[in-house]
Amino acid sequence: MRSSRHKGRLRRSVPAIAGAFLLLAVLPASAQGASGSYTYLTASGQPFQVAEPPSDTCLPFVSGAVRFSNDTTDTAFLYADGACGGGWALVGVGATWDQTGVLAGSVRLGSTARSAQGAGR
Repeated sequence: MRSSRHKGRLRRSVPAIAGAFLLLAVLPASAQGASGSYTYLTASGQPFQVAEPPSDTCLPFVSGAVRFSNDTTDTAFLYADGACGGGWALVGVGATWDQTGVLAGSVRLGSTARSAQGAGR
């Protein structure tokens, strides 16, 4: 009799445990960063390099960027303003964005879904 009661508890716990594992597998890690670095050049010609930047975080450029090189493990999304608004350029892993006369204000590294939503603004 005792073992059947324990089996009943185990059967009720299995869906809860399975659900918890499913959530862990589906939800992205919030504190993850991109490996590598990115570099950018300001309109005045000053270079900047950022090593091991955080993912899914809006990172404003000092004085804006006219050239951006993505040497991280994440896709980079460039934005027109310093608060990751007015998104307009996508820079893949290992790629460079270079637009004469156009100034990017910020970058977000990570997933397309979060960047499209303007997450973390």
